[in-house]
Amino acid sequence: MRFLIVSLGIHPDVVGGAWRVAAAQAAGLADRGHTVDVITAQQDPPRPATESRDGFTLHRFPQHHGHFYANWRAENHAAQTLLASLLPAVPAVPTLLIQHHPYLEPATARVPDSLPILHMFHGPWAEEYRSAQTARPRSPARRLLDLAVVRMLHHVENRALRRARRIVVLSRHFQQHLARWHSGLPTPVEVAAGGVDLKRFTPVPEPERLRIREAYGLKPADRLFVAMRRLDPRMGLDVLLDAFARIAPRFPQARLWLTGRGPAEGSLHARIQQHHLESSVRLLGFIPEEELPGLLNAADAALMPSLDLEGFGLATAEALACGTPVLGSRAGATPELLEPLDPGLLFPPASVDGLVERLEKVMQLPAPLPPRARCAAYARERFSWDAQISVCERAGAELAEVHPNPAA
Repeated sequence: MRFLIVSLGIHPDVVGGAWRVAAAQAAGLADRGHTVDVITAQQDPPRPATESRDGFTLHRFPQHHGHFYANWRAENHAAQTLLASLLPAVPAVPTLLIQHHPYLEPATARVPDSLPILHMFHGPWAEEYRSAQTARPRSPARRLLDLAVVRMLHHVENRALRRARRIVVLSRHFQQHLARWHSGLPTPVEVAAGGVDLKRFTPVPEPERLRIREAYGLKPADRLFVAMRRLDPRMGLDVLLDAFARIAPRFPQARLWLTGRGPAEGSLHARIQQHHLESSVRLLGFIPEEELPGLLNAADAALMPSLDLEGFGLATAEALACGTPVLGSRAGATPELLEPLDPGLLFPPASVDGLVERLEKVMQLPAPLPPRARCAAYARERFSWDAQISVCERAGAELAEVHPNPAA
């Protein structure tokens, strides 16, 4: 078969869970012998317009810089032109178009009905935008504009979902909630969990782990917690800082490092100062891709205190693959990942008291966490990309039968 993957970004050109999924799909499908073309946006610094990578071909359209609406129209026009150039009038082989994120919905709006679309639903675009804006100071007029943008994003996403012949989500949580965000969808919705690059995210021997910790300036008695999150209000990082402020005076060996960027960065920095946590909490900012496995191996536990809209949590799976236990809130899909390993890893969302209780237990010796070897084995068993690739293959075969090649 031939697969056309349309995605605004792709890993490692762009950081983000959705773009990891797109890259894993492309490489996995190519590895199984399919022809795969990926249409994506040009990034800074510029890369080749056409590039072969991991068995598939990347086609980049120009990215624009300016106001959102003008960018959106221009980039969709460029993507539509590029997509049309890759679509012969009569496909030589059965073809499936896989769309990641509705940003490029206008670009796929004119594909022929004979070309089936599988839509990868990574999260409700309008709700995520609404959440991000709460971290930014806004005038009343800008708040009204935000509401108009939310309605527009919801409308665009709804169009993309209704045009798709198959919808795939990363968790049962999103499968259950999709009808709340977009009622009356006629399209089947299937769950295919995300995965991890198990060659990169893997435990290191204990002597090497101790060397990594020493290189980070950690002392043997230090207990390091990491939260690898976009700095967004829905991630619950303000709750995490409030909880950590309550345990830090009693456990001076506790350390909390937050990675990532986002609209809540300024408010989180102010909260650290407000709680006088400068000596034990660090905002690390963007961490290069090659450093993530080392940081996760160095940590004693990872923290996922999300409040809502957690569709899978690739960072959770990556931490476990490195052998690092994860404490997560009972929000979104996090319970689906952690409960089979150990229900005691979960705490109530938005609950400072609940998180304090979990952190206190971890700081006690011996810590009530699953062993690192058990975490890594659990991740190897559950978080390969095979299920994701198989779902795409099966959807392609089924939809090709329903909408046969007109040349056949």
